[in-house]
Amino acid sequence: MPSVVIPACNEAAGIERTLRSLLVDGIPDLEIVVVVNASSDRTAEIASDVDPGVTVIEIPTPGKSNALNVGEDAVGTFPRVFLDADVRLEPGTLTAIVEAASESHPIVAPELAYDEAGCSLAVRLYNRTERFHDYFGRGAPNASGCYAVSAAGRSRWEAFPDVISDDGFVENHFAPGESRTVVGHRAVVRPPRDLSSLITVRARIRRGMIQLARRFPRLVGKHPSQVGGVLRRMLWRPWTWASLLLYCFVRACEHLLARRQIARGEEGWGRDETSRTAD
Repeated sequence: MPSVVIPACNEAAGIERTLRSLLVDGIPDLEIVVVVNASSDRTAEIASDVDPGVTVIEIPTPGKSNALNVGEDAVGTFPRVFLDADVRLEPGTLTAIVEAASESHPIVAPELAYDEAGCSLAVRLYNRTERFHDYFGRGAPNASGCYAVSAAGRSRWEAFPDVISDDGFVENHFAPGESRTVVGHRAVVRPPRDLSSLITVRARIRRGMIQLARRFPRLVGKHPSQVGGVLRRMLWRPWTWASLLLYCFVRACEHLLARRQIARGEEGWGRDETSRTAD
């Protein structure tokens, strides 16, 4: 019997979509816990109304890591799926990743797919570069906002620490060969709708990577940077050069913005609101 933990803060626009994508597979005795943390909208109310089998816990304390820990205290079964509240799984995906979590692959994730409706051309071009980046095509977590771990895999760390990059923290507990992307089953993510929002989100990701390297220097480093490989693959494909130029611009901006935010002591989440819209 698998379980799903979903941290959610002000996700009223998409939480029903996310929950129904889990229920459509009809997995018997599925445990679903939504931890609504420091929300000021109707997230908890909407989640409670979706299905009586969904457990909703409201807490006043903000923070995704804290919400993950509270959610885990409320479930007891494996494999365990951690799912972002704004991600929709295609039918059959939950079943596939739960069945794929095993002794040889203690952590798995679905393929990443983007819902680019309303996205600017710049965002679409940037997203095209990810097909050349190994991180998005294999392993887990893989930026899909969803991953499943076996009981043995989950035993590798204790509580989630208060970090920006909880996915990065988890990833570094596994060797590259232990993780797997389950091909043919997708998690649909809504990316930022404009370039400015994309850079803001990328800067938060960069701050998370820097924070992990500083706080857990012995943990990080199992997964080397893939940026060089991306550049080499795209340079040999002239039709991708427009995307490559934009990719380089965004990466330069994210580094600069992240460093400035760290120097100023900014700790904001860098949440993107442009993608959080109702269907």
